[in-house]
Amino acid sequence: MEGIFVALAIPFKNGRLDVESLVRHVESLTKAGVDGFYPFGTTSQGPYLTIDERREVLEVIMSHTNKQLIVHVFSFDWGDVVETVRLAERFGAVAISSIPPIYYKPDYETLRRYYSKLSELTKLPIFIYNIPQNTGFNVTPDLVARLISDGVRIVGVKDSTGDITQIMGHVRLGITVLNGADSTILPALMVGAKGCISAMANVLPEVMREMFDDFKAGKLQSAVERQDLIARVRELIRDYPGVDAYYKLVHLLRYDFGTVKEPYLRPLSDEEVQKLRDGLVRLGLKPRL
Repeated sequence: MEGIFVALAIPFKNGRLDVESLVRHVESLTKAGVDGFYPFGTTSQGPYLTIDERREVLEVIMSHTNKQLIVHVFSFDWGDVVETVRLAERFGAVAISSIPPIYYKPDYETLRRYYSKLSELTKLPIFIYNIPQNTGFNVTPDLVARLISDGVRIVGVKDSTGDITQIMGHVRLGITVLNGADSTILPALMVGAKGCISAMANVLPEVMREMFDDFKAGKLQSAVERQDLIARVRELIRDYPGVDAYYKLVHLLRYDFGTVKEPYLRPLSDEEVQKLRDGLVRLGLKPRL
C-alpha cells in the first residue's frame, strides 16, 4: 500500500448524502490518477455518518473506481464499528483503519484492548490513524512498538501530526507509514513514508500525482514546487472550523459540490467563501465564479 490515497470528502445536500456530487468526485479523482480512497476519516465527517450512509458511500466508490480502498471504521458505537468492518470486507478493502478511542483519554491497556478487538474481527490489515490535534491523544512510535510487541496486528500508521521526527520513528518500526499532514507530504516521503492519505487530494489531485511521480523520478526541485503550492493552499483554510473549507475548495477549483452534514459542522458563510476565492486568486489559481 503506497501512493496517494484521498481522505475522501463526502458531500451532503439538504441534509442528505449528495450522491450525484459524490459519483462525479470519485470518477474525477480516479481519472486524475490517485492510488486509492480512504473514506470515513476526518475529511469524510466519519463519526457523524450512519451505517446506511457508509454503505451507500462504499457502493458509490466501488461502482465508479477500481482503486484501492482503506476504510476508517471508528464509531462511538461498537456495533457500528463491527458493521463497518463487515462492509469493508464486502466491498474489497485492502485494509481498515481507526483512531484510538476518544472522549475519555485512553491509557496503553485501553489501546491494546481496542486494537486487539479490531484484530479479532477481521483478517484485514489494520492501520492506526493518529491525529492527536483532534483526538487529544498521540499514538507515538513507542506505543505502536509496544502494541506490536504484545501481538496486536498493526501493519501501519496514518500519522497526521506533521512531525517528521515522529514519522521517522514510525518508519524505523518497519511498518507502512502514510503521512496525513498535507504540508509535509514530501518531507515524509523523503524519510521513508510510503505515501499519503490526503485531504488536499480532493482539491489538487493532479498536483499530488505530479509531486509523487517527481519524487519517485528524483526530480526533487519540481516536487518541492508542487509541495509548496499544496502547502500554500492548505494555509488559506487553516483558521476555518471543521472541514467545509475543503468542500468549498473542491467547489471553487473543480465542480459543483455539496457541503457538510449539519448541525454537527457548519458550512462557510458567503463572506468566508469570497475570502477563500480571493486567496486562490493571489496564488495564481483560477477559481470558478
